[in-house]
Formats: sequence, C-alpha cells, structure tokens
Amino acid sequence: MSAVVSFLGGLALALVQLLLVLAAVLLAAGLLLLLCPFCADVLWENETLQVRAGALGITLPVFQYPKPEPSPEEEAKRPGFWKRQRDKFRAWRAERKRRRAAKKPPAKPRPEAKKPRRKAKLTLDAVCTLLRGAGRLTRAVFGSLRFTRIRVYLPVSGEDPADTALAFGRINAWLYTALGVLDHFVYLDFEELRLEPRVNPELPPAQARVSFRVSARLLFAAIAAVQVFAELRREKVLDVFL
Repeated sequence: MSAVVSFLGGLALALVQLLLVLAAVLLAAGLLLLLCPFCADVLWENETLQVRAGALGITLPVFQYPKPEPSPEEEAKRPGFWKRQRDKFRAWRAERKRRRAAKKPPAKPRPEAKKPRRKAKLTLDAVCTLLRGAGRLTRAVFGSLRFTRIRVYLPVSGEDPADTALAFGRINAWLYTALGVLDHFVYLDFEELRLEPRVNPELPPAQARVSFRVSARLLFAAIAAVQVFAELRREKVLDVFL
C-alpha cells in the first residue's frame, strides 16, 4: 500500500513540475513577444504600395497594392483539378449541414428570461475617466512607435516655372508643418528628405518614392492597457457597459 501511495505522490509531483515548467515557458514566450520589436517596411514607388512585416529586423512580403497581374505561364500552371475538388467538398459539406439541420428535433420553448440587470448610469466622472484612460493608452501606443529609415523623394512639376514654384512652396509648407506636428508624438529618423522642382521639361520624368520602417515594442502599450483597465475597474466605469 505504501508503494502505491509513494508512486501516486511521485506522479503528482512530476505533473506539478511539468505544469510549472509549461507555465514558465509560456511566461517567457509572452515576455519575449512583448520585448521583441515588431517591424514593418513600407514602400510607395511607381504608384505601388508594398508592405513587408516581421520581427527582429527580418521582414517578409505581406501586402501589395495593386497586385501584379499573373503572367500567361502562371495562369496556365494554376491547378484546376484541386479547385474543382475543393468546390465539390464545400458543396457536400453544405448539403450535409442542411440534412443535419432538417433531422434536428424542434427546439424546446425557452424558459422565461430573467429580468436584465440594471446597468450603471454614465456620469460625468465616468466620461472623464474614460477620456483620461484613452489618452494614456494613446500616448503609450504612439510612444512605442519608431519610424526609422525614412526616405522621401518628391518631384514637383507644373505647367510652367511659375506654377512649379508655387506648387513647390505649398508642398514645403504642408510637409514641414505636418512633420513638425508628428515629431511631438512619434520618433522620426530621416535618411533622406528631398523635394525636387522639375522646371526643365526636357528632363526625364521622375517618380515619387517614399519608404520607411515602423517598429514597436508591445511591452509599454500592454503595461498602459493594464493600468487603464485597473483604473476603469476601480472607478466602476466598466459597470456601465457590462
């Protein structure tokens, strides 16, 4: 009997140790995700937007607009057989769901619903707390963003030199004003910022090009979200929506 008890005790201890190891691994993975800098490379060139996303400086293509049209060779290589089989499987699954729904017995009448719980009223203090929490969370999110490797090349042209000069002045005023405002909220690191007036019509046409990398660590945003949630719960603001 003592051998069985000791065996069960050892088994329980091993299970507890395994659960603790799994919890530690999950916690370490969560902390690594929060500390890991996620990044995305954005490129606008030749009227095409390309986005590459990843982590630790390694990015993979995830989005392109407009999408490139497939070549005739790629169109010919598309497997039509597997598409037909997939369509048949979806039709069979839809028919199976319909038959199962037809065989189900009629639903029993539901008991009388309980009276809904009376929600708390939205007061001025609750609105102020919500706005304060939203502001703190917004500052944390924007504070964790970093825009680096910014390269901007904008050719400016007009119908004549005077029109080109006016357009060049307007774009300069708009661009530097917008950058001055953004610089108060997010980190900006420029590698190139060039606006080029195209006065000579004999010059070859130039395409605008904008590229940058945006990266962020989720730790600061997560800490701010937990603090905001705790404050909303302490002030009983969440009772208004629950």
